[in-house]
Amino acid sequence: MKRKSTLFTAAAVMTLSALFAGYSGGIGVADAATAHRSPVTNGGTMVQTFPTAFGLNFIPFLSTSAYTAAATSYSFDSILRFNRNDQVSADIVNKWWTSPDKKTYYFQINPKARWSNGMYITTGDVKLGVDWLLSKSYNVTDGGSYGYLLSNVVGVPSSGYLPDGQTPSGFKILGPREFSVTLQHADAAALPANLVAITPLPTYILGKIPMSQWKGTPFDRHPWIGSGPFITTSIVPGQSITQKANPYYVLGAPHIAQNVWKVISTDVVNGDLASGQVTMAAIHAIDVAQMKKVPNLNINVVPSNGFQYLGWRLNNATYGSVFSQATFRQAVEYAINRPAMVKALYAGYGTLENGPLPPINFWYNKSLNTYPYDPAKANALLNSIGMKIGAGGWRTMPNGQPFTPTLTISSGDTTIQRQADFIQSFLQAVHINLKINPPINFNTILTQLNSDSNGKQPIQAFLLGWSLSNDPDPRGLWRSTDNLNIVTIDWTNPKDPAIQLNDKLIHESHGKAAYNINYRIATLNKWQALLNQQLPENFLFDANNVTAYNKNLHGVVFTPYGNLDPQKWWLSTGN
Repeated sequence: MKRKSTLFTAAAVMTLSALFAGYSGGIGVADAATAHRSPVTNGGTMVQTFPTAFGLNFIPFLSTSAYTAAATSYSFDSILRFNRNDQVSADIVNKWWTSPDKKTYYFQINPKARWSNGMYITTGDVKLGVDWLLSKSYNVTDGGSYGYLLSNVVGVPSSGYLPDGQTPSGFKILGPREFSVTLQHADAAALPANLVAITPLPTYILGKIPMSQWKGTPFDRHPWIGSGPFITTSIVPGQSITQKANPYYVLGAPHIAQNVWKVISTDVVNGDLASGQVTMAAIHAIDVAQMKKVPNLNINVVPSNGFQYLGWRLNNATYGSVFSQATFRQAVEYAINRPAMVKALYAGYGTLENGPLPPINFWYNKSLNTYPYDPAKANALLNSIGMKIGAGGWRTMPNGQPFTPTLTISSGDTTIQRQADFIQSFLQAVHINLKINPPINFNTILTQLNSDSNGKQPIQAFLLGWSLSNDPDPRGLWRSTDNLNIVTIDWTNPKDPAIQLNDKLIHESHGKAAYNINYRIATLNKWQALLNQQLPENFLFDANNVTAYNKNLHGVVFTPYGNLDPQKWWLSTGN
């Protein structure tokens, strides 16, 4: 599973493994020693930050904003989570088992699982969550991107969705707290990549409203109950989200009484961290040395299970004929001095990205081409596709027309501007006259990308990032039919042999044969090698997640998959 995110250096990029698994997976407790020395106390307010504005749809899976999804993940748990050994573990569901043919999964809801108002979570709530993901309203009208999670369930048609309110025949209610899900085909990634993310929804609220009307309803704008550790109490659009502890949380009532998300740019957040107005926030890597001197702060650095990329809108009406050529994108990869950017922008806190999985990932193919900085190679590749150097020293289209593509970036972080400046400089050095548009709101970028079916929206090139889940299942993003592919890079040409092979390898990576881990590793290695050669987008680097947090905050688990177990965090006296 993947999530679009704005590209910012100190990226507190939330992964779906964390977003929909109760923040309970991964490895590494940052503050264990302090936790053993000091007694745990209850109460206090924690303040976290988003670097730019969040979206305003809070029903699970509906928002395209990583920031909204981060807040939503505090209020709604999925049925399962990942433990600290990165294994699927209990959450709302506390028992599960599989049929011998591995097609049917059986689940039992934890008898302690309740909504924040004390009502018990039932199989009816799980059913509503399933119906929502597969509904026409979600998948078509609202442009939802995660219906694919349940596309293999028996009864789901090839379209990937059902009429609103219709339940796939593969989902069965076996009792008030028991249900099963039967798949059309055995799927090696079904549980950790897909079924784990099923998120119960309150039937007594949303069950009374047609799904076609969910978006924009009072509950969508401000869900007043939930199943997660913190429940939203107030929202100030573009500014803040305030949440209170859920006393009925299935994994234990949180120690911290209140959590507040504030929109504060990473360019100015350092002062608020130093003064204690902000408890925890992502910071620029280049500020680490300075922030380590602040007496009330701790600094944590972990690798990122995600990456940043330079995307080209391949269907662009003006320059799509160039963008869509793999040779052009290969030339760009050689033209960009990525090691220099990591050093300059992130003080070396980052790793080069050469494919669709980051090096921190267990499944990463270590034999990929590393695309070293080589302007001569870039120039040769550009020459090979007929992009001649014309008047003014700038390359033209193969047909001789001017080539002046524009790069769109999001506002809220000066490092994005610096990154764009670097890329512009490197591409100009190989005679590509790249222009940078003025920064715009991240959500505006998403809106323009999502509505660009004819290639006439203003976005041509863009900087974004992907945060990845624990399991590397490429479905949902990399298949030619996946919505997240269609609305970002649009690497979807059905006549392209490389795209045909891409879809074939993705299918093989989760089929019955993929239950053999060695087969799955080999298949994913082939798929990564294909994308490494084709470069559907220009892979840049994995900037480490750098977080500054107040020394009065204890128990935080920092991992490549997110900051985990917020119900276990606590504040020393004085917060």
